[in-house]
Amino acid sequence: MSFYEFRFENFHAFHKRGNIPDSDLVTFTIIINHIDRGHGSALFNVVTTNSIYSTDDLSAATPMYLAYPARNRLNMDVGWSTGPFETAPTDEVVVIYSGTNTSDSSLASLPNQDQDELELKILNAIAKKGVAVVLGAGIGEELGNAFSEAFKEIFEDPIGDLIGYSRQGPCNGPVFSDARRFTGAELDNLNVGPLASGSGFYSFPGVRFTNHYTDEATHDSSVCGHVAETDVTFSLLRLPYVSVKDLMSRRFEGRSSLRSIRPTESAFSVKQALGISPP
Repeated sequence: MSFYEFRFENFHAFHKRGNIPDSDLVTFTIIINHIDRGHGSALFNVVTTNSIYSTDDLSAATPMYLAYPARNRLNMDVGWSTGPFETAPTDEVVVIYSGTNTSDSSLASLPNQDQDELELKILNAIAKKGVAVVLGAGIGEELGNAFSEAFKEIFEDPIGDLIGYSRQGPCNGPVFSDARRFTGAELDNLNVGPLASGSGFYSFPGVRFTNHYTDEATHDSSVCGHVAETDVTFSLLRLPYVSVKDLMSRRFEGRSSLRSIRPTESAFSVKQALGISPP
């Protein structure tokens, strides 16, 4: 058995999707053996052409805090790291991420409750659709295209479809989406090494993945201009052990003991309580 942690790191917007600066709602989800094991989301505001948006960026207004902290989290910290998860060689691990432009609906100006509602609905839809795509795919079959097609179908107008707000322009919609599948054995065979991070180096060896996407399939160039082009980067770390103290401090702000997250049952699994193993 091995331990792996996954992190959404950044996206490089070579070209934004809309006519005005994009407001991209980004999600990151890990599905293991058809179960949503970790996820988070956030709104990346004022996305402009030829700019990089990192989950290491600090807020200009409050430099002590992250500019894009992960919200609506399951087994994820505010810095977009989810896990660690214990995996066996036969386990099926799927990394899913998406970015959806919402600038034509002014999502940033919506009440926090409505933003949360939208993000939770998108995360839930992604998890369900991701599991359905995995179940419908054969062993070794590429998932990315199938998931992207499914994503485009359900998120053409996410603001209107999911929470009923009317958009004021034609350029809302998918900017990027993908589903990357690994077996536990494939993760174990990855060539990991020291990996630089925004503040130095990660504590454990890892590997970084970067992929290029366009929104050509859903983009109306006559109205919205140049198609969106984006590079998306995520990383994974291989952990030789899990520090309960470190994980508690990152995952549960203000709670340092297992008693604070202990289920009501007298006996419980530490790995399950921390999300390291499935419920």
